Amino acid sequence: MKNLALGLALVGGVTTPAVAATPFDLEGVAEGYYTSIVVNDGALSLTISSAARGAFLYVDDAFSPALVGRGVIGTLTNPLQGFQFSPVKFAFNQTIDSITFNFGDTGGDDDSPVLIQAYNAADVLLGSFSTTYEKDFAAGKSGTLNFAGATYFIASSGSAIGNDHSIFWDIGSVTVGGAGGVPEPAAWAMMLAGFGLVGGAMRRRGTMVTA
Repeated sequence: MKNLALGLALVGGVTTPAVAATPFDLEGVAEGYYTSIVVNDGALSLTISSAARGAFLYVDDAFSPALVGRGVIGTLTNPLQGFQFSPVKFAFNQTIDSITFNFGDTGGDDDSPVLIQAYNAADVLLGSFSTTYEKDFAAGKSGTLNFAGATYFIASSGSAIGNDHSIFWDIGSVTVGGAGGVPEPAAWAMMLAGFGLVGGAMRRRGTMVTA
């Protein structure tokens, strides 16, 4: 029975656990205009792009609130022009279970509603986060989405005067999906050893019963 219990313990918990939350700040990205930005953290890779065809990204910390720090904004023009902004797409090379966005500007028009949508690899909308960003508010806000299996997010904002998408974005933390992941080689070895112990224990127990 001890071997059987050991075998079950080895079989249990072989799935790769979720990766701990990790930030994806843009402090290492130089200020300026980009067509896309790639940020890596180990095996996890984030690609940031404009959600509008032919648009740009602008990275800056002068106009984004302290909570955001160096943030990114989508722009239809280079250089920036008012009323010429675009939503921003954040795409990952692995599935995401949880993500926190920081967003905002240092004041101006009402940027409500702020909307962040989560999609899976099949472009299915998993869910969204929505809030307000009031006129002349300058502290920045945060929003967290918990939708297992998400691979990309579209971030946008509105405006009563038509200056849509005119806020900066940054990612506070990300948790990579792992609850249903594929076992790593070491985990496979543990699983096979566990099944072997379970099988051996069951055969010995069967022999004792029929003796």
